[in-house]
Formats: sequence, structure tokens, C-alpha cells
Amino acid sequence: MFQAWLTSDAVDGPQRSYRLACRLADAMRPFGRTASIRAEWALAHSLFWHGRLEKSTALLASIQLDAINQEADAVFNHVHLNLLIAAQMSWNLALLGEKGRAIAHAEQSLNTSPHDQAAPMNRCFIDHAQGLLHCFLDAPEATLFWSQQPQAESAQAVDPALRHANTLLAYWARSRLAANSAEYSNEAAAQTALAALRRLGPAHEARGFSLYAQALYWQSPAHAVTQLDAALELNARCGLHAWTAHLLHLKARSLDASGQLSEASRFLNLAQETAEQQGARLFLDDITGIESRT
Repeated sequence: MFQAWLTSDAVDGPQRSYRLACRLADAMRPFGRTASIRAEWALAHSLFWHGRLEKSTALLASIQLDAINQEADAVFNHVHLNLLIAAQMSWNLALLGEKGRAIAHAEQSLNTSPHDQAAPMNRCFIDHAQGLLHCFLDAPEATLFWSQQPQAESAQAVDPALRHANTLLAYWARSRLAANSAEYSNEAAAQTALAALRRLGPAHEARGFSLYAQALYWQSPAHAVTQLDAALELNARCGLHAWTAHLLHLKARSLDASGQLSEASRFLNLAQETAEQQGARLFLDDITGIESRT
């Protein structure tokens, strides 16, 4: 049943995978404690992308990491459970506004894992997890570094979706770094990555397009509304809400840049309400002009 959830989460997003995640605990219990912990991570992962940050974080915090048996976990032929939990917790802490803790947690738990992180599947995941974390934190230099690691670039052999996602992370990072200039990243590569993710499934496309739309905003703030709307629609269709407050904020700024001040104010209020409902302090602080906790 775990493989069914994994496929549903990657292809359809929480709109469908959340129901499976809620049933995983009972289904996995007969297979032992490690399998049950994998079910707990799956639910926390679904909750995060669904925008339910505090519940996801509480579930992750309750997991007893020393109960994970690596041999029992190996039968899943997937990224090490320790790495999955570490990455998810770092993303949760970031969106909750705990920037310093998020980075420290990722550095300690991802890069100093005592397990076989050198295996291609694990190494590629670590690079992607770090890249996405720093994208959340609006740190383009670090995002570019992690998305261009040799392991990330060779991810095709392990997981094609990771390779295309890393292409879009690099595209976002270059667009962010080159804001207000003509030196943008490889548009053809970004379009190829988006097309490949679209073929893999709606949730793959939605996650990738979230990065692409943000990159276009930084390239031309006054002309990004259509793409930001498309990203919001794709995410809503899949039940993916982790980026929603930020995308709404960028839409408000884009409307403001194009002179549509009334609409800009409306979407700024909506972005703030969404961030408050989710507890996404990282995005809320950006919306209100307050610096997140370090």
C-alpha cells in the first residue's frame, strides 16, 4: 500500500493521496515499527503539502528515530527514512519561520547522516531537499549550488522527476539572482523540464510550475500574473497548498507593478489570510514586512 500512496502523492498530490496516507498506519502496522514510521512520515508529508504545517510538524516530532531499523527499511527500495524525515522537518521549520533551526537541522540531519547517504538515490534526494529548502528561504545562491551538484545532475538514472525539478530550481535561482536584468537562465531547459513533469502527472507539473511562475515574476514583475494564476490553479487542483500564500503575495506584487492597485490590495489580504491560517510565518513575515525568526 505504501507504493500506492507514493505513486498517488507524486502523480495526484494530497487531493487523493491524503486519504491513502490516513489509512497507511493500519495497513503498515503488521509489518513492524519501521513500516509504521514510514506511514507516519507519509502522513506528515501529505499534511505539509496540503498546508497543514503545525499538524505535520507535531507528527514528525513524535517519531522515535532510534526505532528505525535500516534493514527493515531497505525492503521499501526508497530513500532512507531518516533522510525523508530530516528533509520534511527542515521544510516544516522553514515555513513556520524558524529559518536558523531549519538550516541547522538540514545540515546536521541530512549531511551528517550515519547511514548510506552515498547511494545515488539518497544522495540525489539530499541535494534536491537542500535545494528546495533554500528556495523556500529565498536563498538563490544556495539553491543554485545544491541544484547543480553532480548527484543532482545525474538524477535521471534514479528518479527523472528529481532531475527536472532540479532544473527548475536552478532556473528559479538564476532568475532570482538576475532580477531586473536580461541575464536569465536557459528557458529551453525549463520548458523541457516542465513538459517532462507534465507527462509524469499533475502533481509533478504543479510543483514544477510553482517554481517556474516564481522565476517569471523575478524576470518581469509586471507581467507574471497569468503564470502565477496558472500555478495557483494547478496547485489547487492537486490539493497542494504549501506555496499558496507566497504565490498569492507575488500575484499581489505583480498586480501592483502593473498599476492594478485595488486588485493588488485584495490579493495581498488573501495572501496574508492564507499564511495566517496555515501558520506559514515565513511567508507571513514577508507579506507584512517583518523579519522571520532566526
